[in-house]
Amino acid sequence: MKKTSTILAIGSALALGSAQAEIESSFHVGYSTDYVFRGANQGGAGEGLYEYGIDFSGDASGGATWNAGVWRAEFADGLSEETDIYGSVSKEFGAVDLSLGLIRYDGAGDTSEIFLGAGTELCGLSLAAVVYYDVDAADGNMYGELSAGKSYEVGAGTTLDLVASIGSTIDGGAADDYVTYGLKAALSRELGDNLTGSIYIAGEITEGVRATSTEGDDLYGGISLSYGF
Repeated sequence: MKKTSTILAIGSALALGSAQAEIESSFHVGYSTDYVFRGANQGGAGEGLYEYGIDFSGDASGGATWNAGVWRAEFADGLSEETDIYGSVSKEFGAVDLSLGLIRYDGAGDTSEIFLGAGTELCGLSLAAVVYYDVDAADGNMYGELSAGKSYEVGAGTTLDLVASIGSTIDGGAADDYVTYGLKAALSRELGDNLTGSIYIAGEITEGVRATSTEGDDLYGGISLSYGF
């Protein structure tokens, strides 16, 4: 994943509507064999990534909910790093959950995106659609993604999540026009009070032309620990 002032402004406004509500938070640390983002390997092939982050969420006024957090990552070679700051507001409209948010990426390529997403449940599947708009790009590049996921209880405190996705540039131009197909399987297990461990394996295949970065590995994976407080 890839200004603080904007996120803080969003957080301040949300806090006014949730001053009496409980705020949930979690912290996680993890390691991935590769950093593959939208079909592109952000480092060299097999370049491991250490990452950690903290998330906050709560209820806002009008029946909405909010989420905000910071994600930090460093490549194993110590030569590059990235910090993402993000926040969003969500609200249910019937069977559909709509969300609007902002992400600030600070790393090799500093930029900001706003996104609009919609999610619902259908026949036991979690379906989602998200469109990202790069507010810093000269031509306002857009990227869209569709995903379908399903969760299975495979044992006491153990959950298997399967997700299939397809993402594509929307107006990237001839120099950056591609489609990415992805599959991911994640196994999570409760390890104690508020502590969860997870391991995942994923694959992405990209077709088309990319202006920067290299295509992601066909297969990669990782492990993480999360603590809620």
